[in-house]
Formats: sequence, structure tokens, C-alpha cells
Amino acid sequence: MSDYQNALTEFIKQEILHGRSVKLDDDQDLLNAGIIDSLGILRLVAFIEERFGVKVPDEDVVFENFQNIKVMARYVEERRRAAEPRVES
Repeated sequence: MSDYQNALTEFIKQEILHGRSVKLDDDQDLLNAGIIDSLGILRLVAFIEERFGVKVPDEDVVFENFQNIKVMARYVEERRRAAEPRVES
């Protein structure tokens, strides 16, 4: 599990589920399982922006980017990579 996945899992457990004992798998559909809703997605966006220092544009706040922990971690990694300064040789 990546650092991004660990951080996202902990945030969901503590801030969304408030410590309730719910099994979370990295590829579990969080919306269909009722673990997160639209408010939860907004809280996740705020967490991602603050914790990982990436801007999540409004057009990226879609189900496909927040369906499970693996997808969210990959999204964060891609946004961070895109934000890195490019070095020309």
C-alpha cells in the first residue's frame, strides 16, 4: 500500500467513519458501499489539497476519481507529478 493510500485510508476511517469499525479495501467502491457521499467527497478534496499540496480542479470532482482508495491515490500521484517543474535538457 502506498503512502497516499495509507493517508487516504486513515482519513476516511477517522474523519468520515469517525472510528467506526468498517472494513476498507483499496478497491472497494466507496460510494456504492455507502461509505462516502457527496459531502464526503468534498471533505476528501479538502484533505487531498491540504495534505498533499495539489489543487483539485472542479472538473476533476467526479465519481471516477473518488470511487475507491486506489483510484484516489493514483489521482493524487498524477496531480503531484503534473505539478512538478519540468527540467529541460
